Amino acid sequence: MEIVLLIFCVTSVIITSVIVTLELRGDKTLAMQSYKGEINTTNFHGQRILAQDKRTNEQLRVRVFETLDQQLHQLGYISKEPQLRFINNTLNSDHSDLDELTPNELQTAFSAILQARESNEIAA
Repeated sequence: MEIVLLIFCVTSVIITSVIVTLELRGDKTLAMQSYKGEINTTNFHGQRILAQDKRTNEQLRVRVFETLDQQLHQLGYISKEPQLRFINNTLNSDHSDLDELTPNELQTAFSAILQARESNEIAA
């Protein structure tokens, strides 16, 4: 029984040592990336974004706003001013540009567009 307890304790110490070593190595790697300037921003959840991910995120953001513009065009809001009025009325906000929309506001805007399209289809 004492031998089993001793083996258990030694195993626990080894596993803990491995975990601590891996954590320290990860922190050191993260610190080196930060020092080199590879980490330059955070995402919406406060997590770090690497520079190569930032370009991908920016491309995705551009595509989202292009899609929003296309959907608003299909509803008949051709110029920016009517588009902003629709968005501001939908969100009960006072944005001066579509680029100011947060992810939650974008989701609400797309939902409102879908509802508007459905109501137009039902009316037709």
